[in-house]
This record gives sequence, structure tokens and C-alpha cells, in this order.
Amino acid sequence: MRILGGNDLPRYTYRCDVCGESFEIFHSISEKLTDCECGEENSLKRIPSLPFRVSAKPNKIKAGTLVKEYIEDVKKEVRETKQNMSKGVDDA
Repeated sequence: MRILGGNDLPRYTYRCDVCGESFEIFHSISEKLTDCECGEENSLKRIPSLPFRVSAKPNKIKAGTLVKEYIEDVKKEVRETKQNMSKGVDDA
């Protein structure tokens, strides 16, 4: 998808019904594009879009890895707690 124009105007998304090209362009609210660069007249359709974009940063650590690390940490804590508890019983 191409982005054309400056960001001081509203952004609109268009798609050509003939060639399938889609692009975003900034222009005034009174303008409306109709002809595609592929040469077809009245082939562009404005696609409704959200007034903002939501993006998420990809997490480089997979969920399974995080769960596995958590389980290992808990197992380590349980072993340490068992050792500390057995020391108290042996001393009595």
C-alpha cells in the first residue's frame, strides 16, 4: 500500500476495482478521486478507515518460552522451600 501526500490533511484509502491497487492519500474533504493510475476511469472506490492506527510491537519472546521460564522459576522456589523446611525438621 502506498501513502501519498502530506499529513496536514485528512487521509483517505482508495482501491481500484480493476487492477486491485490500494493506496492512502492525503487530500481535503471536498476532493474525491475517481480515476486510477492504471488508466481506468471511475474505478477507484474510497474505503472507510479508522481515524487512527493501532500498532503493536511484536514480542520477540514466544508465549511458550515465557511459560516455560515461569514454571522453571517456580520449581526452583519449591525446591528451595523444601530444603529450608527439611533443615528445620532435621534440627528438631
